[in-house]
Amino acid sequence: MDRDRNSLEPPRTRSRMRIVRWVIAGVVALGILLASFWVPVPFLYAYLPGPVRDVGRLVEVREAETYSSEGRLFLTTVGVDIDVTASEAIAAFVDSQKALVLESQVTGGASLEELQDMQEEEMDASKQHAQAVALSELGYGKPTGNGARVEATAGGAPADGVLLPGDVIVAIGGDPIRTTCEAGAAIAAIDVGDPLSLTVRRDGRRRTLELRTVTDPTDPSVPYLGVAMSDVGYSYDPGIEVDFETGRIAGPSAGLMFSLALYDRLTSQDLTGGRAVAGTGTIDCDGGVGPIGGVEQKVAGAEREGAEIFLAPAANAQTAQRAARDIEVVSISSFSDAVGYLQGLE
Repeated sequence: MDRDRNSLEPPRTRSRMRIVRWVIAGVVALGILLASFWVPVPFLYAYLPGPVRDVGRLVEVREAETYSSEGRLFLTTVGVDIDVTASEAIAAFVDSQKALVLESQVTGGASLEELQDMQEEEMDASKQHAQAVALSELGYGKPTGNGARVEATAGGAPADGVLLPGDVIVAIGGDPIRTTCEAGAAIAAIDVGDPLSLTVRRDGRRRTLELRTVTDPTDPSVPYLGVAMSDVGYSYDPGIEVDFETGRIAGPSAGLMFSLALYDRLTSQDLTGGRAVAGTGTIDCDGGVGPIGGVEQKVAGAEREGAEIFLAPAANAQTAQRAARDIEVVSISSFSDAVGYLQGLE
């Protein structure tokens, strides 16, 4: 039987075709491999240990007697890689010091420029609170102002539809309110479910409003109104000048360490006990220490710097302890907690 000459390729042609296919496949595979090292994965970021700074070198005090310390206080930061490649993403799965996060989790839908602006504003507020907390504790007076302005209310919260943006709270329960800190403290002193009266300034007139607290969505033991406030005419003149030189560091999480460094600078007792102490945590105007993100990366950065102790917000302490290898993690709820612990170091 004769073969159709067009039905089969000659052996030499088939061999050449196989070689060409293998070459093409190899080139494609090499391209994919190279891309995994150079091309970022869309919408994927990574947290990694950031710079660790000696806070004592960032605090400048004038017109007051200051003291040096044998030990050091470190603030910790988180680095954010916005150009994560596929190979880096795979490596991050086995590296406990790195964490993959979606872009939306970092930016919340804001641009990187908007995010930087917001974090710089948070840093400014953090410095303000740190200064007020530390100096008030040392008897340098307290901040004052002309009330707490309502910026927004949470939908469905007790304040929703009762307090309006632009209202200025000037009294709670008959007691004058000068700052947002005083307003927050007055609300916190009310039992969950109890009524309270607020006097506000609205359209040039004073009005008294009645509300009832409910449980805070994040903590059932805490009373909640659901109102965001800002200070009106905030003023604080402690009689000394304080500057925090933070450079490009932004965000609110250095508040605790700022307040401790300032307190340490103005007291004769070495607050560090000669130890290297790192930490993190926001600071409220009343000295409360709040949670932060990226605590695993901050612990790693502190260990890399040689710190012996890591002060972690109570809400982050368990996670920090799991991440720790060669550092003691201490749970901190307030500025006074931190000072008390450090004063007890030998």
